[in-house]
Amino acid sequence: MNYITQIKGFWLLHEKHAFNATDTALYFYLLEVCNSTNWVNPFKRNTAKLLADLKISRSSLERSRKRLKAVGILKFRSVNGTANVTYQLSDLEAIFRDKFTTTEQGADKAADKGIDKAADQLNKNSKPKQEVVVSCQQAFGFYVETKNNRILSDRFRLDNYAMQDYFKIFYDSKIDLGDLNNKTIEEIARNFYYWLPKHLAANQKEKSCAKKENYGRTANAQPLRGVAAAMKFAGVEMREG
Repeated sequence: MNYITQIKGFWLLHEKHAFNATDTALYFYLLEVCNSTNWVNPFKRNTAKLLADLKISRSSLERSRKRLKAVGILKFRSVNGTANVTYQLSDLEAIFRDKFTTTEQGADKAADKGIDKAADQLNKNSKPKQEVVVSCQQAFGFYVETKNNRILSDRFRLDNYAMQDYFKIFYDSKIDLGDLNNKTIEEIARNFYYWLPKHLAANQKEKSCAKKENYGRTANAQPLRGVAAAMKFAGVEMREG
């Protein structure tokens, strides 16, 4: 028997028979006893221990045993003069096999459908990666021979080595975005011509902001010494009492 299958089968029967709290406690108690014996079924259980463990009366036990037996999920046999009762749990997997299989297949199909839908959405939001016609070396070799290269070199005072470094940054970032897919060598060179001034301006702005922020932190501030410096280094905030 399978522990999970027994639990699922019990709750399916509960929907039909509306077991009370004692019925439920008794079934799961016996299920755990059977599981602890590695599914030796039938098995024996001392009645006095069962009553003490569940804290129920003998009359409540007898009513619940009869109810579970009538439903077909429990058999029991007692012998006069002995404290142990023999119990046998029905294999609910055999009873509900068709229902479990249908339910699990439906869940698998729903999960697969959800995964496929998510993948379709991801593909829809992403640019398809296509083969790039022109390599970085070829594109830069073409670019350095253009008039635009001379304009940007004079404007920003860049030699060919510096220009090549910026061109590689441009090329790699555009490749990652898929922006150079199927672009001609002329289009790549023209795109770089418009990209470089924006890139340099953005870098300059970042440096300026960092300088102002650093100045704001240190202006009119005395250097920390001794214990104060150690506490500051450790991230400890000093408070006035």
